Amino acid sequence: MVKKVIEGNHAVSYGIRDARAEVIAAYPITPQTHIVELLSEFCASGELKAKFIKVESEHSAMAACVGASAAGARASTATSSQGLALMHEMLHWASNARHPIV
Repeated sequence: MVKKVIEGNHAVSYGIRDARAEVIAAYPITPQTHIVELLSEFCASGELKAKFIKVESEHSAMAACVGASAAGARASTATSSQGLALMHEMLHWASNARHPIV
């Protein structure tokens, strides 16, 4: 096996791919832009069979994940520190409903 050095953001993308996320809601914000860029490439190439949703804000990203999870899909998103602050309202809804969003 050949060892390969990759950046941390790409490692996250590979983890989400390997977890077989079915819905990815993304709003690119630095420094996590590389995560969603690679995930969108995985979806476009068919390597990851997921619905990639480009949303208008971090709040919307988490709202889309909550909805997808409530419908039974394996949902994922990515954000940075400021983005996490902007999605805080939806984080409470997700945790209260016990949705397993990654």
